[in-house]
Amino acid sequence: MSRALLVALITALPAALSAQPYIGVTGPHRGTVEVGGGGVWTGGYDAGSAVAALTRPAGTTPLTLFAVDGRVLGAPGAGVQIGIFLGRRVSAEATFQYGRPILRARVTSDFESAPETTADGTMTSYLVGGSLLYHFGGGRFVPFVSGGGGYLRQLHEANAELLTGTEMHAGGGLKYWLGTGRRRFGLRAGAEASVRSKSVAFEQKRRIIPSVTAGLSYQFSRRPSSRFPS
Repeated sequence: MSRALLVALITALPAALSAQPYIGVTGPHRGTVEVGGGGVWTGGYDAGSAVAALTRPAGTTPLTLFAVDGRVLGAPGAGVQIGIFLGRRVSAEATFQYGRPILRARVTSDFESAPETTADGTMTSYLVGGSLLYHFGGGRFVPFVSGGGGYLRQLHEANAELLTGTEMHAGGGLKYWLGTGRRRFGLRAGAEASVRSKSVAFEQKRRIIPSVTAGLSYQFSRRPSSRFPS
């Protein structure tokens, strides 16, 4: 009787084990995909100044027609990202951001003594880039740090003036997951500093521009192998 019971257990054990779900880490693994999107707030920056001058005969000082200084105002926008996990902690993602900031110019020192005036011009800004993320932990609350680079394209004056440049960014944030399964939704918030080689301004120089993001994420993956979990 005992020998027959032992044989039955040995026979049934492989089938029972194969039927069990993977009981390893419930967080993401290699191959997990995450997509998301939400709002972006991009900070403003000093756009510098310029002087419009009329050249006079040699040896005389140019005539100043007017001077202008400006500032690009902080503005809301939208962003999306799609990423894939290279392991339990590290993921790579592509990002896209869109915004419509305003360039506010103040005209002074008019040659004809006209009063100071202020003019606003709306820009269209596109930022396409990529980032590497490192996640701390795999529970519901998951802090992360990120860094990467991208390509900036800005259009000004009814899309008549085009400016392109490169950018590098670094920052971090927090993800809060609403579930623990292989398919789950979550909230994501982050902050970054973007170093841009060019930007719409009266003076061209490298600028550091902050941004804040908040939105939703959706994470999904296939069931990892029970023999070789990632």
